[in-house]
Amino acid sequence: MDLRRKLARLRDAAAPAAPDAPPVVEPAPIVEPAPVVAAAPPEDDLRARLKAVAARTKRKPAPDAPAAPVAQCAWPFTAHADDTHRALRTYDDDARHGRVALRRALDVAGAHAATLALDPALAGFDAGRALFLDTETTGLSGGTGTLAFLVGMAWFEGATLHLEQLLLADVEHEAPMLARVAARIAAAGALVTYNGRTFDLPLLRSRFVMARVGQPVEPPHLDLLHVARRIYGARVERCNLTTLERDVLGFARVGDIDGADIPERYQRFLREGDAAREAIVPVVEHNAWDLAALAALTGELGARLARTEAEGRFEANDLVGLARTTQRAGDADLAVLLATEAAAMGAARGESHVARDAHVLAAKIHKRTRDPEAMRARLLDALAHAPDDPAVHLELAKSYERTAPDAARALAHALRAADAEEPELHARRIARLRRKVRLRKPEQLRLPGV
Repeated sequence: MDLRRKLARLRDAAAPAAPDAPPVVEPAPIVEPAPVVAAAPPEDDLRARLKAVAARTKRKPAPDAPAAPVAQCAWPFTAHADDTHRALRTYDDDARHGRVALRRALDVAGAHAATLALDPALAGFDAGRALFLDTETTGLSGGTGTLAFLVGMAWFEGATLHLEQLLLADVEHEAPMLARVAARIAAAGALVTYNGRTFDLPLLRSRFVMARVGQPVEPPHLDLLHVARRIYGARVERCNLTTLERDVLGFARVGDIDGADIPERYQRFLREGDAAREAIVPVVEHNAWDLAALAALTGELGARLARTEAEGRFEANDLVGLARTTQRAGDADLAVLLATEAAAMGAARGESHVARDAHVLAAKIHKRTRDPEAMRARLLDALAHAPDDPAVHLELAKSYERTAPDAARALAHALRAADAEEPELHARRIARLRRKVRLRKPEQLRLPGV
């Protein structure tokens, strides 16, 4: 080896080694030469690794419970040629939801459905042609990005309730699923939902537009949420289906899923496919329970209004709510009858506040029908259960002053109604009634010839 080669090798050995280049992914980008950068300290490299692990963990959340093998899941859906996934089940003629038979819905008369809903359009209601509908969605806000990924529909054939559930197994197949839902709605004589007027139907309408599916002509709609609030709202702690099932129908769900957890279950199913079937099965059962509850609750409410034999739990407070509903529907005679029954039930059970409310409601109805004597009689009945109620004393004071007229009685009740009106107005009322009492001429005995 000559001297020049030896010097060259010595220079190469003495030169500092360049840092290792990062691995290149083909095709390699073309970059300009960059100055040499010192290697990152070991702790920075560890921090970067931990961040990467955390990111992977967020992308794949842990399941709520140990997952059962897919083979053990009762997967109810069958794929069809029209790209829909359907699950079918039937409830026979003797099926009950709690204490209430599902077939009782078939006994509900159209006039009673119209009264319960305060909607004359339901006068022709026939449960045999109605569609019971409930959706499970990817969110609770109902915006344009929210999907109805599970649509449950039920209808009667004879006394048998048939239930069909459609699952959106692939978001690309939303249109076929919605087309089937639209066809069911168009063929129905009425819709029965729970909060469907505010949530389910507006959501489906927006999805029909987004998926370019023709919107069906919607039949009359019985939304049981609004009915339940008017009748059971004073008694139950929350007016949702689960509470009504427990406190009215006598049905307790076992292993039910919280509604707030449903969207995440579907997201997991989309990510993992068949491996996450066990996440969807509880949602399917939740939806089926909702549909059965709709049929049972329809029958229970109809029986109460028809005053026929009913099977659910009914309290005096519920009877007051039913009386108030019939009064709003324009049936004053039935409203007074129901209020009278509610007052008797409340008194028998020691619920003085309920008896008071029932008598006050009856008094208001008599006031509207211009029967002041009957109104005062019911207000006095209310005082028997609430002797110090200033609102009742005030109504009696007004009635005795205007329609009796009896200033002395009016003053006696007005003096006990101070807390029921503004101080200035109350002071004027007392002063006016005292003047009337002072000015009232005493009755004189008139004798012939005197």
